[in-house]
Amino acid sequence: MGAVLLHHGRYRFRGAADRRGGACRRSVDVGDTAATGAAKWPAPSDLFAPERGQAMTRTVSASVLSSVLALAPAPGWCAASLERYTLVIGANSGGANRPQLLYAVSDAERFARVMIELGGVAPPNEIVLKQPKLHDLIVALDTLTRRVADARKRTPPVGRTEVILYYSGHADEQGLLLGDDRYSYRTLRDRLDQIPADVRIAVLDACSSGAFTRVKGGRARPPFMIDEAADMRGHAFLTSSAETEAAQESDRIRASYFTHYLISGFRGAADVSGDGKVTLNEAYQFAFNETLGRTVDTKGGAQHPSYDISLSGTGDVVMTDVRQTTATLVLGEDLEGRFFVRTASQELVVELYKPRGRLVELAVEPGTYEVRVEREKGSVTARAEVVDGARVAIDPRQFGPVAMEPTRRRGDSTRYAITGRNRIEMRLGSWRVHGPPVPVHAVTSPGATVFFGEIVDVQGDSAASAFGGFAYTRFVRENLAATVAVDGVGVSSDASASGKTLWTGTAAALAIPVGIRWNPLRGDHTTQAFKPFVAAAIGPVARLANRSVVLGRAVSAESTARTRVGGQLGGGIDVFAGRSFSLGTSVTYNVMSNFPERDGVWRNFNGVQGFKRFAPD
Repeated sequence: MGAVLLHHGRYRFRGAADRRGGACRRSVDVGDTAATGAAKWPAPSDLFAPERGQAMTRTVSASVLSSVLALAPAPGWCAASLERYTLVIGANSGGANRPQLLYAVSDAERFARVMIELGGVAPPNEIVLKQPKLHDLIVALDTLTRRVADARKRTPPVGRTEVILYYSGHADEQGLLLGDDRYSYRTLRDRLDQIPADVRIAVLDACSSGAFTRVKGGRARPPFMIDEAADMRGHAFLTSSAETEAAQESDRIRASYFTHYLISGFRGAADVSGDGKVTLNEAYQFAFNETLGRTVDTKGGAQHPSYDISLSGTGDVVMTDVRQTTATLVLGEDLEGRFFVRTASQELVVELYKPRGRLVELAVEPGTYEVRVEREKGSVTARAEVVDGARVAIDPRQFGPVAMEPTRRRGDSTRYAITGRNRIEMRLGSWRVHGPPVPVHAVTSPGATVFFGEIVDVQGDSAASAFGGFAYTRFVRENLAATVAVDGVGVSSDASASGKTLWTGTAAALAIPVGIRWNPLRGDHTTQAFKPFVAAAIGPVARLANRSVVLGRAVSAESTARTRVGGQLGGGIDVFAGRSFSLGTSVTYNVMSNFPERDGVWRNFNGVQGFKRFAPD
């Protein structure tokens, strides 16, 4: 009988100030490892070397675990002896004070898909939560526990049960963040311990997710003798970052780094042994190396996946079996470089570095693929049609020539990120009003002024307007927002005359424009404090008018209420002092259909509108 109780060391590369106010993303728990020796979860020793001036609490030697794993048989898994259950969670929202993630839900969908395709999970045994509330997670954990318990009571009983929980989203040092709620790491670990499965694996892809591995500290135990009769029992937890680090996502790969490389490994990129099976050990080492290597030079800084493993027994935990697939893409031994395999719709399916002399078989879905290879002197691409049941090898002669990637921290670097935010703004300004010409047949009043063929002011005073209102803005993307406003306009006019008739009047209008606004700037909008925009809106315009008419010595007065449809076109700029406060100015041109009668000098509220905005978000 053997036992492994491992706890990966945590690294402190930045102070707490670096992560305040940030959005944190995923934690990864992976279960089913080879537990035939006492060693820490493998990470190449050169990659774990402490950086200059930084503290490292523990170093790990890959050779120790590799040697121990070599002693253990690798029976893999089969549907008859193993029943596997998964709970997959993706949440882009981490609350009102954190920026929306872009790829948490899609990462969860990809993880769920690969578990069905290659991970031996039957569709009825998989639960997928997208943008869940805290209550949804609690119910799902209860359901998962009940399903596993029922499976163990069956007649005949199942041979072994394994549970895999995957979370992609926001987190901090205390727990998972689902909207404005937090689910603590300790509660999560306690709930996982209550599931009556032989092996429990958790994969958390989130900022500061390394804190999950220290809730219950493990320790390395001395090597033990292999007991062939023992079965694997215990847990394995993988996280995408250290306790003090932000997990990062990339627009280039349209995913988080850690999940992207973990899934690439599951599809065969991590199958170093070439036996067609990807073990937990192989998948973790591949994801660790690739994640660290691809984030060293990013703005978010190096990202170090971590782990906590406590497994006892013999064998190896096989995460995926690439031989289950009906379509295989083969990268031959004579190919070398960093490979990017994309579907016809440009979804990046697998990314890996392949040295010369290694044969790599990738499990893919049937379809057309673009295979791109990046080398120091340039890039080349090839296309491959992989049909169902085929094993397609890429020939070097198929490749033809084709030229720091932008990243987004899942955390505190997006100071001016506004996706998913709501804003209420107060607006004050003026509205210059003019209308279409009204024919003048005779002017009898001295001092009358003609404006566009119309008498607009008997005494020479100009019309005046005042504008004020409130607006609600929902930022659906960094460069796109939906708006609805309530604008009030008060207008005072003097008089106009035609023949022997004199009109005087005042009017007030209420407009409710609904529209969109778009930021035309390119680049990373989350780092831009100045956000220009163009806008368009349409909505009803209601007018209440008081009018007096003097005809000879007769005077009449009346009040009218009318509604017309109006539109706005314009633009402006917002200046953000942070994610929660902005000032702005806008200029729009208002256009609408005419009212049936004029009040003083106009029949509509067409004209230029300018205003200032004050917006605590």
